[in-house]
Amino acid sequence: MDAEYFRFLYDYLYWARDKVLAAAEGLSEEEYKRDVGFTYHSVRGILTHALAGEAVWLPRAWREQPGPFLHEDDVPTLAALRERWQAEESKQRAYLAKLTDAEAAGSVTFKGRDGNDRTLPVWQILTMEFHHTVQHRSEAAEALTILGHSPGDLDLVFYTRERGL
Repeated sequence: MDAEYFRFLYDYLYWARDKVLAAAEGLSEEEYKRDVGFTYHSVRGILTHALAGEAVWLPRAWREQPGPFLHEDDVPTLAALRERWQAEESKQRAYLAKLTDAEAAGSVTFKGRDGNDRTLPVWQILTMEFHHTVQHRSEAAEALTILGHSPGDLDLVFYTRERGL
C-alpha cells in the first residue's frame, strides 16, 4: 500500500469539503436546516453525517477508540460543524503524515458499534471512509445547488489543476 496515495486522497477530500462548507456559509439558518429530500434531510444533516463517519472510522485506523456518535445537536451551527471537522482533519493529517506503506497494509482490530471485535486492513478503512465522505459531500453539494448555492466543480481534475499537480 502506498501511504502517499492516502495523503493525496485526503488532501483532495478536505479541499472539496472546504468548497462545500464555503458554499453553505451563504445559506440562511432556515435553508441550512431545510429538508431537501435527501436521506439525511438537510445540508446540516448530510454534513453532520459525513463528519460523524470520519469521527467514528478514522480513529479506528489510528488504533484508537472513537468517541460517541455525533448528532446534529452536537454541532448546532455551521460554525460549530466547521470547527469540529477542522479538529478531526488536524488529527487525520497528523496520522497520515506519519503513515508508512507497511502500516497502511497492516490490519487493526477494533470493537464495532455492535460490541463485536472486527479486524480490517488500514487501507480498507481509509478507502471506505474516503468514499463515504465523498458520497455525502456530493449529496450536500447537490442540496446546496438546489438551494441556489452551488459549491462549483469538485472533481479531482479541478483539484489537481488548482494545485498544479
